[in-house]
Amino acid sequence: MTWSRLKITLSGGASPLFVEEISNLLVIAGVETFTVEDFSDLEETLSGGGIFYDYIDDELLKSEDKTPVIYAYFGTDEEGMATYEKALSALIDLKGKSSNYSSLLWSLDTVRDEDWENNWRQYFKPFQVGNKLVVKPTWEELPDELRADRRVIEIDPSSSFGTGSHATTKLCMERLEEIITGGEHLLDMGCGSGILTIAGMKLGAGDAVAVDIDEVAARIAAENMEQNGLGENQVRVYDGDVLESRELYEKIGGDFDVICANIVAGIIIMMSDMFFEKLTVGGTLIASGIISEREDEVRLALEKSGFSIEKTASSDDWSVIVAKKVK
Repeated sequence: MTWSRLKITLSGGASPLFVEEISNLLVIAGVETFTVEDFSDLEETLSGGGIFYDYIDDELLKSEDKTPVIYAYFGTDEEGMATYEKALSALIDLKGKSSNYSSLLWSLDTVRDEDWENNWRQYFKPFQVGNKLVVKPTWEELPDELRADRRVIEIDPSSSFGTGSHATTKLCMERLEEIITGGEHLLDMGCGSGILTIAGMKLGAGDAVAVDIDEVAARIAAENMEQNGLGENQVRVYDGDVLESRELYEKIGGDFDVICANIVAGIIIMMSDMFFEKLTVGGTLIASGIISEREDEVRLALEKSGFSIEKTASSDDWSVIVAKKVK
């Protein structure tokens, strides 16, 4: 399907109420789909503790353009065009009546569904990880030269983080290959697409629990489990905030032999005590998603929780820490 997309900006910098007022205007006009790109949200996140700092692109942080941009989407049918005309009329009226919006700008172009969701797929191709695994997008054929008796992970990340191509995910998969010997009880915290759970199961883990704070991610992970022949008797998938929900904490269970946490440094630090409690004695934590400059900070937090640091590895300025619960 092809959509009309209206780009709305305010030259010379936006007033504090720009996003709220324009969003309200669009809703009143009957617009059902619009998105906001707002750098100020990013700055607020960083000033609030920077938990997600590790995954923010450096170029975005250096950007001088902090003006929010609002995109409104309309169907190209008669109803969609009627809504567009109504929204455009409201914008023209606002610009004429308010000095705050005298520099309001807009432009119209078209975008297709596949441009929203699928263009990135052209860059996701099958690839090998470690000595035993190969990751294959569900829509790609696997070349014979990549198979080489490896365990094949079929993955469709959709909107969830986790194609396996990022250094943090590869680091975790390589550590799983070293640790899994067969029959392990595995927890994947922050599972995203579920790729680490699938990797662990393909390597011989006995059963697994996969958890993500995002409901959509959990749904996609469950779909990927099914795609790889993993039933609910082998893998349980949950969504929710385990730090806030005692019910979810209990539902996940414990006595895990291996925990994967490919999240970010700040969250790993916050969950450090929980990871220790959830592991069985002798169990192993694989903590990744750690930007290398924060490795020492995470290491200290894990040691404070009682972990013994077994190994660290790094790739492309990212680190993974392998820690053991020895008592």
